Amino acid sequence: MNSYAVNLAQLKFWMVVLLAMFTYVPLTRQQSRVWGLTALNILFLKLYLATSEVIAVLAAIALVFLVINIVPNLRFGTAATICLFGFTILLFVVYKFPARQFLGHDNNVLNVLAMLSYSYITIRILDMLREVSTLDCRAPSFPETVNYLIPFHMLAAGPVQSYSEFLGNPSLPRNLTATQSLHAIERITLGVFKKYVMAMLLKRLFLSGFTIGGSYFFIEAQMFYIWLYLDFSGLSDIAKGIGDLIGVGTPENFNHPFLARNMIDFWERWHISFSQFIRRNIFIPLQVAMMRKTGGLYPLPCASFALGLSFLLCGLWHHIDFPGLLWGIFHAIGVISTNLYRDRLTRLLGPKGVRIYLANRWIRIAATIVTFEYVALTLAIVGALAWK
Repeated sequence: MNSYAVNLAQLKFWMVVLLAMFTYVPLTRQQSRVWGLTALNILFLKLYLATSEVIAVLAAIALVFLVINIVPNLRFGTAATICLFGFTILLFVVYKFPARQFLGHDNNVLNVLAMLSYSYITIRILDMLREVSTLDCRAPSFPETVNYLIPFHMLAAGPVQSYSEFLGNPSLPRNLTATQSLHAIERITLGVFKKYVMAMLLKRLFLSGFTIGGSYFFIEAQMFYIWLYLDFSGLSDIAKGIGDLIGVGTPENFNHPFLARNMIDFWERWHISFSQFIRRNIFIPLQVAMMRKTGGLYPLPCASFALGLSFLLCGLWHHIDFPGLLWGIFHAIGVISTNLYRDRLTRLLGPKGVRIYLANRWIRIAATIVTFEYVALTLAIVGALAWK
């Protein structure tokens, strides 16, 4: 299956980037840019998949396109929404569930899903389905469906662009200045350095898969968290830099997560595009539904329930197994505790006292250290269980 994965160290990935620079960037008509990007994304698929597999992927995208365009129809919209939602989740479970091994490691369907990073496609389909079914956004054209679901520079590890943001991006971006171009290239270079130098060096020097144990477990926990950030954010930096360079809107995915002072702040800095998806598609709708059901009398318990369920699902999105569920539980406890602590602090100190509290440098340093260690140690516990 590894041969199917998008590897940014391979020449063919950068060949597509160069092709985009010379053929896509010069296009000045809106429709030409839409179809030009579609051609690039399909070409990218062809470099990694067999012709029959590319045809199958495009047929699946065409089916999504047809269903999404039926959704606004009052007669068939509900049935189409349920069918697409159900099939998307079912395929996701098959892709993620540990028992999929019975299909074999060389199963073509699983290989193709791995190449497409289907976890991220699932999010994109669900976000598009919600936005269109609620009439917040228009249904996409076929080339827009391709470009939203399989953007070549974001397939490796996101970020996950919301459908409304995708539609809101200007079809004819402004010409980059020399400074902006250099900044985009610098972002790509930084991402490559983080992913293929710093992360790889850290992995070779410090990581054992938590097999050493003893006091070294604590040291490896710190290194594992730092390694994961360098590896993941490096890929996001590359995607963001390429997007800026070729004029394709690409959201930021990290904002100095090591500086987070609590777990809510952490999720506003870590994998931002995914946490925003969780917020708008699970947390807010669930919280609103709970508030309506209780008549608005119990805002804090409603928020706690919505946060808990959101992060349990977040954990299962990463891995449908016990370590994935445990990771979700750890982060649910973290964000719920933070929310309860904020409420208690406001009641005790009042708004003015909270501002003074938050401005205290030593409290900030202590809170940041506690948050860093909570993320690192819980991640290490889950990682150690996953690798057993």
